[in-house]
Amino acid sequence: MSKHFLSVLWLVLLWWTAYALMFATQVVSMGEQQGNPTSWNEALRYSFGGWMTWVPLSMALYWLVFHFPIERGRVMRAIPVLLAGVALVVVLRAIYVYLTNPLFGWYPSLPPFTDVLWTSLRNNLMMAMTVVGVSHALVFYRQAREREHKVAELESHLARTRLDMLRAQLNPHFLFNALNSVAEMVHQDADMADRMLVSLSALLRDSLSAEQMQLRPLRNELAVVNHYLTIEKIRLGDRLQIEWNIDDRCLDVATPMLILQPLVENAIVHAIARQRTPSTLRLCGRLD
Repeated sequence: MSKHFLSVLWLVLLWWTAYALMFATQVVSMGEQQGNPTSWNEALRYSFGGWMTWVPLSMALYWLVFHFPIERGRVMRAIPVLLAGVALVVVLRAIYVYLTNPLFGWYPSLPPFTDVLWTSLRNNLMMAMTVVGVSHALVFYRQAREREHKVAELESHLARTRLDMLRAQLNPHFLFNALNSVAEMVHQDADMADRMLVSLSALLRDSLSAEQMQLRPLRNELAVVNHYLTIEKIRLGDRLQIEWNIDDRCLDVATPMLILQPLVENAIVHAIARQRTPSTLRLCGRLD
């Protein structure tokens, strides 16, 4: 038995035990009021003998609801199954009363089984329907908790993914090289070092932004690339020549986020940075 069903079983046991105790209390109280006192032993035997049979019946109905809940897309399949389960509970209760009448004395004189069945229908139909309703509440509550747990897992996974994106976007070697260049530039050209720090800050801010989107205007994407190229231009000097040829009509076109950054970075890392002679990086944009 799964942990979930074991928890439900304990809840069902607690409920019907409390219900049986309450019913026994009412039997004793009514007996005293009517001048026909009933002993606690007899009241408890009668009450527990009747109501505790609902423990397995409730678990059976919960099992049906768990596998055949009345929800969107499954209504026509679930209702016949649950109605059959309720009908079976009514019949089982009638059989139980009929067979245990000599022990508990449900009837002074045992009537035909059809009469017992009809009485069971009147007494147990609404109770069984109530159990089905409460079972739906428990099942839907469990589903809601599972959805909350999955959302929490997805949020945690998203946070890890964003960190991975940051590692992928800002190569550690690039960061170290940029910071080393800033440290050297501080003593030679403070304004240049300040420009590098501003660009590096902008790159980090874009990477850690909470409002990450899949698409953004090309002008925003180019701004990020420009910050990256500012740092690399200062670091590589004349070895990196940059040409921009972007049609203004392209600037507001929605483009996938970070579609340019990896291309520009690869071009510099795997081509331009490995050469001693000046090389040109061209960025072109046009409408087609």
